[in-house]
Amino acid sequence: MRLLRPFLCAALVLAATLPAQQAAPLDSKTQQQYERLLRHRYTRDLTEVFAAMEKSAKADARATADTRFLSAFRLGDWAQVRSELASLPPELGRGIYDKILSDLAERPKNGVRIEDIFALADAAPGELSDLELRKIGQMLGQVVSPNESFWIAERMTRGTEKLGGKDPARRLAAGRVLLAGGFRDLAKAYLPDGTELDKVADEGLRQEIAAFLAAEQATELAQRDQISRIWNDNVAILRSEKKVNDWEKSKAAGEMLRVLTQVSPAVLSGTFADLMQSQPEAALKIVGGLSRKIQNESQAAAAQRIDNLRAQTVLANLIAENPDAGSEPWSQILTLMAESWMTEVENSFSRQSGVPRRGGVSRNGSNEIDPEEMLLLAPAGKWHAALPSDLRDRFDASLARAIIVSANFEMAADRIVELARRHPAAGVALAEDFLLAWGQAHNPQLPSELRARYGLPEDARIPITPVMMERNIDSLARMMEVFRKAGVAPRDESKVVNAFDLAYSNAEAYRDSHIERVFGPTAKMDERVFFLLAQKMHTNLGDRWRRADIQRGSLTRRNEAQTYLMAEAGYASLLKMIDEWQAGRPDAYKAILLGAVVLNDWSDFESFQDLAPLEPAKRLVAAKEKTLQSQDYFQRAAVAYGRQVVRLQGNELTIDPYLSWFNAVLGIGSTGQVNLGRPMNRAALGHIRTAILALPGKMAPTHMGQLAKSLNSRLNDTNNPLHEDLKYRYLASTLVVTKDDPFSLGLKKRSDYLDELLSEIRVQTQVDGPNTVGVGQEFGLILSVVHTEAMGRVARFGQYLSNDAIAITAASKRRGPQVAKGPEPQGPRDEFEKKLTEGLSPFFDIRSITFAAPDVKSRPTARPGWEETPLAYVLVRAKDASVDKIPPVQMELRFIDLSGPVTIPATSAETLLKVAAGKPSPRPADKVEVTQTLDTRQFAINGSLSLEVAATASGLVPELEDLLDLSPLAAVAKVRQVTSIDPLMVKELNTWGEKVAPRTERRWSITVDGDAIRAADKATDVPFPTVKAANTTTVWRTYQDIDPVVLSKASVLLDRVKVAQGAGYVPPVAEDYSAYLYVGLAAVTAFVVWLTLRKRDTGPRPPRARDVFKLPATIDGFAVVALLRKLGASPLVKFTPVQKADLQQDIERVQTGCFGGTATLSPADLKTVAEKWLRQLR
Repeated sequence: MRLLRPFLCAALVLAATLPAQQAAPLDSKTQQQYERLLRHRYTRDLTEVFAAMEKSAKADARATADTRFLSAFRLGDWAQVRSELASLPPELGRGIYDKILSDLAERPKNGVRIEDIFALADAAPGELSDLELRKIGQMLGQVVSPNESFWIAERMTRGTEKLGGKDPARRLAAGRVLLAGGFRDLAKAYLPDGTELDKVADEGLRQEIAAFLAAEQATELAQRDQISRIWNDNVAILRSEKKVNDWEKSKAAGEMLRVLTQVSPAVLSGTFADLMQSQPEAALKIVGGLSRKIQNESQAAAAQRIDNLRAQTVLANLIAENPDAGSEPWSQILTLMAESWMTEVENSFSRQSGVPRRGGVSRNGSNEIDPEEMLLLAPAGKWHAALPSDLRDRFDASLARAIIVSANFEMAADRIVELARRHPAAGVALAEDFLLAWGQAHNPQLPSELRARYGLPEDARIPITPVMMERNIDSLARMMEVFRKAGVAPRDESKVVNAFDLAYSNAEAYRDSHIERVFGPTAKMDERVFFLLAQKMHTNLGDRWRRADIQRGSLTRRNEAQTYLMAEAGYASLLKMIDEWQAGRPDAYKAILLGAVVLNDWSDFESFQDLAPLEPAKRLVAAKEKTLQSQDYFQRAAVAYGRQVVRLQGNELTIDPYLSWFNAVLGIGSTGQVNLGRPMNRAALGHIRTAILALPGKMAPTHMGQLAKSLNSRLNDTNNPLHEDLKYRYLASTLVVTKDDPFSLGLKKRSDYLDELLSEIRVQTQVDGPNTVGVGQEFGLILSVVHTEAMGRVARFGQYLSNDAIAITAASKRRGPQVAKGPEPQGPRDEFEKKLTEGLSPFFDIRSITFAAPDVKSRPTARPGWEETPLAYVLVRAKDASVDKIPPVQMELRFIDLSGPVTIPATSAETLLKVAAGKPSPRPADKVEVTQTLDTRQFAINGSLSLEVAATASGLVPELEDLLDLSPLAAVAKVRQVTSIDPLMVKELNTWGEKVAPRTERRWSITVDGDAIRAADKATDVPFPTVKAANTTTVWRTYQDIDPVVLSKASVLLDRVKVAQGAGYVPPVAEDYSAYLYVGLAAVTAFVVWLTLRKRDTGPRPPRARDVFKLPATIDGFAVVALLRKLGASPLVKFTPVQKADLQQDIERVQTGCFGGTATLSPADLKTVAEKWLRQLR
């Protein structure tokens, strides 16, 4: 039951947020829905509770009445259950209520709590019947064991609407419930007796209660007599003046201990005081027997141990009341008894590890003493006063731990503060225990046994709502404020941070206000606490706070875009906290370094996050902004470290500022994830080297040597090798920073080998045509590789022009984990395209990228022994007139060296460019082909004419105004509008011609006003626009019906209503309807003559296909396929080739739909197919 408590609490909180359901009028439909509840099987299984919680996150106004009721029942929304039951007709409401009680009472593990049972009792539609009271009692007996009846007693004392309290009727009902549940002792306090019993009107009930009370009274009297007899007999043995051996006295003392707590205080006090005075050895026998019993049963059940503690408390208080309590051996006995109680507390605290559990051997297997009862048995009064002073402080610590175990954290905090005033060290230790217990008490992680039972993942947690989170933070903040004011600072600051983290939902980023309430102002935060909290935030930002699946699992209703904004706010909050803490500590290089690492990870998050759909350009700008900020922080951290390096001890010297900076420049994140999208930044590497060389004296070579040793070790690590795309950059970057260090000499040889490979390759970009372009003008960039003939054979540049499956598989085998390049490339060509986009997009709008064929052939160059391999054609447009160059473009070339696969980045040189204002000159184009199609089909209807112009070229098709002269057409008919149908598109890259050029095409639509032509008295010769561009061929077309036809000249002759065939004019001809009449009469006459004279066939008529083939009696896949196959093979069926092809397709469709593993064709569909072909038979 207790394991369910956190779930059901969360469910109640969630249920509280649901909109209140209004009782609908009981029309016939609603009545039927509620009547279905009479047949439902009611349980509170965790699976159903979880399902109801998930559904409650999305309110559904269309839910039926029974669905709403069951949701309220499973979520424990008893107010809603009560409201709906009260709104129903009495018989229906009572029937549903009785069904709920019967189902829950039948199952021992029904998933309800004590609070649920009392709320369910109050939800009864009317007074509780005898049967209902018994059912409620049975449920209480299933949920609460007899030794935990104090929980029921407390609730009955407060009273509910229908049970307990001070009202006689409710007390009578409570007594009957308790009696049915087996709580006989507690029931006596609520059942009437004497004159009150006579007032019970129900004769049967009055006699039942009287019989119960009489039996209880007789039992009680018999027990008292027996206890009194046992006590007196054994006291007599201890007082006997006869010679009694020790064994008999010990046995007598043991018997007295067995009934010690049941003897009346007056008898017990008098007897034990007399023994202490007259026969102290007998009293010591009793005390010694108890001490041995406690030791022997230290691992016994909780009920046995608590009985021992009760007996000890009774004896200790009796001894403390005696005047001789301060003398030996009684003072020592009191000390030992106190230590025995403290030992039980410490053992309980260590076993429970701060997790509060109530009761003895509970249903979840716990064997812990109820902490609240343990507090009642603690040394107090004269017993506590008799303890030595040094033991009292230890006792206070144990008492505080007992309070912690009881989950009364506010009282525990006060005890800890009080103890800390006398013993600060003890107070600090207790504060740590307090934080550990608080964290575990509020830990939303599900217990392992519950996860195993329901097959939940290891990180399954109870959803924490905002209300629960605020309550947790309030509690922790109050406790921490008490500790701060008392000067109690835990030595293990991680417990404070862990407690704060557990107070939060798994899906919520920390809030600045909460941080300040728990930890105080950021500027005054302890260094250790600050770094622990900042690193915890950094870790959470890199994992759980950005994960959409955790958001869904925590029922936050936060979509991916909102998750992205929360992660952004989390990074900003962490950076702000770092800046505030570091502001008053200028030499705190670790804080500045942490800020640099956070900014670097933030940049990677902007680059690779898939939560918010940002444009690539905006994503790139945001990532670069964070990267530049991180570089500034790394620079500041290195300077701050350099200022204090001379004051540091030997074990405090570190290369962390430089190594973290180096890794960030190469795109290696704090978690080891690699961002291969980062280009090699030689300027930043130079800053690292400069910062190290600026260190005073021998510090510079010492740090440089340590860094070179670390980088060299990483390069030579064979167990965890560097990613192949990172090897060369790591090697080259290492030599930039540590080039003069002895540890780098071995790396120089590897670098020289790879540099020699690069010396035979040069990536180049060139503008297709003149380097002067217009503002907003589209132009082309040709990307190619110039290389030696031998390198062309070795490098196989065609592999970068396709997403070949073999290449992808090989690459995936070569590469290690934790590598990010943004959206996952599908192959080498995608990676190449990404590099092009990253290099060019800051300055150009990229319209398209067209790659050469994978089998592209190299072209000779003017330099002997060298060739050029064209790779791609990029259609771009400069973003503004400030663009003056084509930036370097990087290409990653794959080779193999002695360490394995390695990727070498080859970068093109900058190409100068001029963006000029004014009208730009057309870009180079050759073999321009123009097709002009005049559409006259709507001319006769509304006078509409449209001219479609389609142009292709080797090179870039010019703009329309540079391609055609529209004035001849405009002279005849007004040009209304010119629309671009298809923008400039590159269809392919021609690498085999005289020069590398793209094949492009464009289309325009020109709308012409034909009203002037229709208004003319005679036909109008409409000319096509003339061609401006050189090396241009043109074709003129118009429509004949629906088919375009080629014209022999560049005009179309139109009159008011029609266009002639080709380009000629057909004058209108008067219609002669008499010809139609004569032709019709002749046809009728011929048909009559044929009917009269045709030869009669007196023989049997041959069979027809429509008579042979019928619809199958049973429609299924087999019958329809058989029918269609017979139709295809029968000589009676004459199908055309098109019909036969269609028939074969239908056969295959039926076979796939019926026999392909998933039934996608219904009998109705099969019937439709069969009838379709039967209708085509003759």
